[in-house]
Amino acid sequence: MVLCNQGFHASFFTEALQAFQAARYYAPDLLISEVSMPVLSGIELAIKVQKQCPNCKVLLLSGQPDTPDTTDLLTSSRANGHAFDVLPKPIHPTHLLREIQGLFGSIPLSEPKFIGI
Repeated sequence: MVLCNQGFHASFFTEALQAFQAARYYAPDLLISEVSMPVLSGIELAIKVQKQCPNCKVLLLSGQPDTPDTTDLLTSSRANGHAFDVLPKPIHPTHLLREIQGLFGSIPLSEPKFIGI
């Protein structure tokens, strides 16, 4: 909602596999995902999306960023060349928008596309 209200084109999904299928079609500029999800974690989703869309940036969110499962997944992904930051939840909309701006800097995006899950 926050992204749409700011003029971004955003798609939202409740399942990681649906988000991945959409990413293959839409080639998003940014993936925003919860870390802990059934079937496919947000980290696994981010890796799969970046393989299909190498320029896609990633923001991961977690209500429990310091759990062993999350830190193990992050350590494993970093060892394989995928460095993701995890933002703690809840996140204020202003903070989320600042994080997005930080990822893209001052480079304007033409019709920015985001996938959120």
